[in-house]
Amino acid sequence: MIKRVSLVRRLPGLSRDEFIAHWSGPHAEIVRDLPGLRGLRLGVVSSWTPEEAEWDGIGELWFDSRDEAERAFATEPFASRLAADRKLFLGEAQIAFVEELTVVPPPAGR
Repeated sequence: MIKRVSLVRRLPGLSRDEFIAHWSGPHAEIVRDLPGLRGLRLGVVSSWTPEEAEWDGIGELWFDSRDEAERAFATEPFASRLAADRKLFLGEAQIAFVEELTVVPPPAGR
């Protein structure tokens, strides 16, 4: 299993509440239908170090492999829908693929 992690920043001029509403609403509705998606978690940032980084959120998506993730994001109509939707709320994003090494598991249901 692989996790695709996105650091996301809102468009200039968009309020934090407007960004979160769109990211967790219309955008998440598109993402949740990606082929092969195993899990989706959105983390709203309350503070960041260093402060000037100012990321607004962290998205986590699980897939069976990196190839599956890349294929899902390249599949139509999802690729076009995501590209068009990102223009409505997303100012910047950085993406990483990670393999988790759990040292202390989070509480159940998290």
